[in-house]
Amino acid sequence: MNGTIKIGDKIIGDNQPTFIVAEIGLNHNGKLELAKKMIKAAKESGADAVKFQKRDLKSLYKKDIYENPNKDSQSTSYLFEIFKKFELSKKDFIELKKYCEHLGIIFFCTPFDIKSAEFLSYLDVPIYKISSADLTNIPLIDFIISKKKPLILSTGMSQIPEIDFTYKFLKKKKADFSFMHCVSTYPTAFKDVNLKMIPFLKEKYQVPVGYSGHERGIIIAIGATTLGAKIIEKHFTLNRSWDGPDHNISLTPSGFKKMVDRIRVIESALGTAQKNLSRGEYLTREVFAKSLIARKQIKKGEIITYEMIDIKGPGKGLNPQMIGRILGKKAKRDIKKYDFFYQLDI
Repeated sequence: MNGTIKIGDKIIGDNQPTFIVAEIGLNHNGKLELAKKMIKAAKESGADAVKFQKRDLKSLYKKDIYENPNKDSQSTSYLFEIFKKFELSKKDFIELKKYCEHLGIIFFCTPFDIKSAEFLSYLDVPIYKISSADLTNIPLIDFIISKKKPLILSTGMSQIPEIDFTYKFLKKKKADFSFMHCVSTYPTAFKDVNLKMIPFLKEKYQVPVGYSGHERGIIIAIGATTLGAKIIEKHFTLNRSWDGPDHNISLTPSGFKKMVDRIRVIESALGTAQKNLSRGEYLTREVFAKSLIARKQIKKGEIITYEMIDIKGPGKGLNPQMIGRILGKKAKRDIKKYDFFYQLDI
């Protein structure tokens, strides 16, 4: 049995509904009103929570890179400008959290540095998300643990020894946490998704495990649910053609709703790993199954032989597996030709 964590009034763990997160991230493009529209659309699409990202660029980058991003790689320069352009103000975040509370959807955020985590603590978010890039950032994780809130940690681009290290640190600190299987390529090719990591992580660490997907479409997220993912996180947008690094791998509201609806169907179909026949199966069994019947009239006290038994439908008597239990026994009653053998005949 894997452990559980609690996010607001939601319990995350085995035998609980999948917790579904619309990762808005930076897809609000730095616009407060657009962010609100996305939150409303996510709620209407069935999301349990929306997640944003918070950065303090001065804390995040070396001074020389902060002052001149072009000194580093082209990717760093591109992302720096995106982060700078799309970062919401603290006032915006406060308003968005209140808006989420009004709509009845959970608001939380990924802090990429301690200063951002301090602000999220002020906001009193119910949970913190640690990005794949910060799974090894022990000082950041330690600071967040001190806030006595649960953590969700993505494991993309990390090796097992690194996950082990962070796991042991979290356990030592008695943190409540969940791991997310994740592949940090954008978009992720289906052949690289490696969903079998979900049951592996569950078995190895005995904590709730989720899936943070960067592939296109919904089929992989649905498949992750069948393998035990209890949190599903997918990027969310209103238009995949908008400018920004994540829009093209995101789900629109219609796609997100399809994913949620199908996950809920899968949840109901997964069952309990206990073999219980439904009422419909009992009726079908009676119609199609076979029974042991008397091939001829058998008098009470006669020794029952193979030649006295036949196997015919419907399935109202002893099933054929029981034939060895009545062979060689004395009949306990008079049995008419074509009558069923019953439990009382054993």
